Amino acid sequence: MQKSAFILAVLLLGYFILQLSNGLQGTLLAVRADIEGFGSASAGAIMSGFFAGMCLGSFRASRLIARAGHIRVFAALASVASAAALIHLLVINPVAWIVIRTLTGFCFAGLIIVVESWLNASVSSAARGRLLSIYAIVGLMAGVCGQLLFGIADPSGYVLFVVVSIGLSLALVPVALSSATAPPDEQSAPPSLKNLWRTSPFGLVATGLNGATIGAFFGLVPIFASQLGFGASQVGLIMAAGTMGGVAFQYPLGWLSDRVPRREVSIVLAIVASLSVAGISMLEAMSLGPSLLAAALVGAVLLPSHSIVVAHVNDRAPAGAAVAISGGLILAQGVGAASGPLIGGYAMDILGPRGLLYCFGVFQVAIAVFGIYRIWVLEAPEEDARGDFVAVPVNAVDGALEIYGADDEPTDESPSDLDRRSDP
Repeated sequence: MQKSAFILAVLLLGYFILQLSNGLQGTLLAVRADIEGFGSASAGAIMSGFFAGMCLGSFRASRLIARAGHIRVFAALASVASAAALIHLLVINPVAWIVIRTLTGFCFAGLIIVVESWLNASVSSAARGRLLSIYAIVGLMAGVCGQLLFGIADPSGYVLFVVVSIGLSLALVPVALSSATAPPDEQSAPPSLKNLWRTSPFGLVATGLNGATIGAFFGLVPIFASQLGFGASQVGLIMAAGTMGGVAFQYPLGWLSDRVPRREVSIVLAIVASLSVAGISMLEAMSLGPSLLAAALVGAVLLPSHSIVVAHVNDRAPAGAAVAISGGLILAQGVGAASGPLIGGYAMDILGPRGLLYCFGVFQVAIAVFGIYRIWVLEAPEEDARGDFVAVPVNAVDGALEIYGADDEPTDESPSDLDRRSDP
């Protein structure tokens, strides 16, 4: 038992270092792109490149793992990602950065799939939900620590890029030296947006729009804060406050969604989020203290929604389709996360920094409107069909862990039962 706990701790340590480096790199590239005068639209395209690479990696990573094995793939991808962080310093050009960032996203998709599949094979089905909760918290807290590291050096220099590269290199050490047994290779169905739509149209739309929101949040809020006049260390604090707001409200909102229809919770949260960002967009320039509170509020109303939507889709997923549905969710969020920074970047170029807040409002209003429309079509699922809420990481590359009931006992549901539960 102690050995098993130690192995899990070692794997989570590697994941923590990985996500810490990822969080620092995202903020660093956004601010450095602004310093280099790339423009908000170009910076948004750079941020989108990461999520585009993640989508490609979600399709290809399993083949790489089947060919070379978990440890070799993890070591190779971590090495490439570490090198890519330094290449940004050699070629300071927006097009080159888009390509490099896409390569980094591809690597991170494979890295996270390796870690998650390893964790998944290390615990029983009964403990998997608790492990995922810890996994989500570790990922979010790593992101917070990465934002706080942003203030240790000048983003216009080279030190922070070196720190990112060192972190990515060190992340492979715990995994490479772990005595955990690598999970057997498995063939799973490719991601399918069509299957996700058949299971829950609201889930597909909300996942994509939440992905756009999350991608724009982590990709462009650093530029937003920088353009408002905040320094590098203050930008890191603002990003950390926003992430902590999401952490603080993750479980209270999940607890609520276990007791009232999840779709209604998502709709209300989207309405509150749109009103909140609209109100903040009308405020004049704020000092650091009020800005930290505003960032925490924005994070609290924007970041937890993804977990609730995932749980809603899980309520309606047919038995045995967990992996395929999970892949569809990853792909939908990835597509949204790739488009969000592009849209937000163009909005900031046209409307100024507050254009990003307007985008957040539009994304969330769209979720609320579509959700209200769906309520008129189908009632919420029966209470006995609802599974327990489990927090999932908001980062778009974090989602391959089989948490949607793949190991649950099969049921005798007929196709007609599935049709009745589906969200047509």
